Amino acid sequence: MHPLLLANQLIMLAGGIDGNKRPLDDSEKWGVTLVGLGVVIAALAILVIVIMLFGKIFDQINKNQKAKASAAAEKKKPKQASAPAKKESAPAKPVPAAVKPAPVPTAPAVPAEDDEEVIAVISAVVAMMSEQDGKTYRIKSVAKSQRNNGFGGRSAWAMDGRRQNVNPF
Repeated sequence: MHPLLLANQLIMLAGGIDGNKRPLDDSEKWGVTLVGLGVVIAALAILVIVIMLFGKIFDQINKNQKAKASAAAEKKKPKQASAPAKKESAPAKPVPAAVKPAPVPTAPAVPAEDDEEVIAVISAVVAMMSEQDGKTYRIKSVAKSQRNNGFGGRSAWAMDGRRQNVNPF
């Protein structure tokens, strides 16, 4: 059937352009309504199926990535092989000791005097607060904060980006 003829017949079925401009009768109204509902429900069903397929695909991808990560972690673990028993034979040549690099300190060493001074200052501040409030406060522990150079755990680049975004123009 020719597409223009088909379009003309569909328009006539919907009660659009026909020679007499007659209104749709009850059977035509029900037909148009049911066809419209059928198209909408079919489109929604197709969307649901597509979304479910995407979910299954991404679940499989995540599962594969987790498997690869666990396999990589297993490879990185040091293998503990039992040493074979040595036979008593001629004395072995002395093996030179391997030179180990010096351990890198994670935090600069602070003398104990400085720690005691910091604790004394904190104690003085707490005592002053307790006098002002009329309550008794007690220090349970003093520990260093985990902040990174006063930037709240952010790098200098991140702090600069934040400063640029927050400052007015």
